[in-house]
Amino acid sequence: MTTSRLFKYSRWDALNFAVIPLHLGFFVWLAFAYRELPAWALLALFPVLFAISLQNAGANHNHFHTPFFRFRWLNTLTRMGFSMTASPKTPYNIGHGVHHATHRSWNEASILDILGLNRPLHVQLLAFAQYVVESLGLKYLVLLYLLKRRTPEQIAAFAAPKEIEVATRIFEKIKAPHKLREAKLDLAAWIGFRLLLCAIDWRFFLFYFVPTAYVIDTVRLAENFLQHWGASDPFDPKRDSVSSYGRLYNLLTFNLGYHQEHHYRPGAHWLELPRLRRELPADRRTVPFTHYINLPIVYPAFSARLAERVRREAAAQGGPA
Repeated sequence: MTTSRLFKYSRWDALNFAVIPLHLGFFVWLAFAYRELPAWALLALFPVLFAISLQNAGANHNHFHTPFFRFRWLNTLTRMGFSMTASPKTPYNIGHGVHHATHRSWNEASILDILGLNRPLHVQLLAFAQYVVESLGLKYLVLLYLLKRRTPEQIAAFAAPKEIEVATRIFEKIKAPHKLREAKLDLAAWIGFRLLLCAIDWRFFLFYFVPTAYVIDTVRLAENFLQHWGASDPFDPKRDSVSSYGRLYNLLTFNLGYHQEHHYRPGAHWLELPRLRRELPADRRTVPFTHYINLPIVYPAFSARLAERVRREAAAQGGPA
């Protein structure tokens, strides 16, 4: 805790908060500059947009677990600010909380399935078309409509038929009156910022902002896989995740790479996570630079050994070999 009358945990949280005006200003500038920028510059900006997405995720993640401010209204505005340049944060944060309470192994998951690359081409194109329609909030507006008229189980069966149990828990939490109010505020901020970008230059919104957001969101779907694939023991809180200690990665994302440390103590402030490293066993798995290299194609020998281990464990439990 800090003695600050404004910040609850640390004055360094101001760096996380500064992400909001920084990112909002960047997107507004880009919308105004869109028609003047050459195609090569717009393509070159893609890594910057991906870095913005990562930074938003890291800062919001820290705010969710350790809210920055002592005043609730300031924390509400902060959450709405993070929603504007990414996705409505209340549904995302609830899903993240359920993730912490749900133990599962990612060692047998397929990264291609997660990214949707195993789907036929026409299905992938249809998914992009749906994303364009959803980009002004249709998906979330439908969800709010259904929350008033259907049970969480019915919505989960419709929205996530492959993970009904987890989705039901998420929708039950969203349906709570205070969480529903938060979700509506986040959605209003999310839609409002997109309408602003459309007002500045609708061509920028439709032909650059939406396609780049779709690619980034698709890649970011792999995040849970990347943070857990190859974990030494998926059911041990000291070995169930994979950390990455790349300095640039953690500087950009406010220590998002310390994932095992975070799973070990979810309520620890982001500045405390590096100190928790010494409390964790040496035989747990880590990867260099960034979580985004934690892919089977990067570690083929390890992937083969892991697949064999998963096969043996499934055979021992009477599952398919």
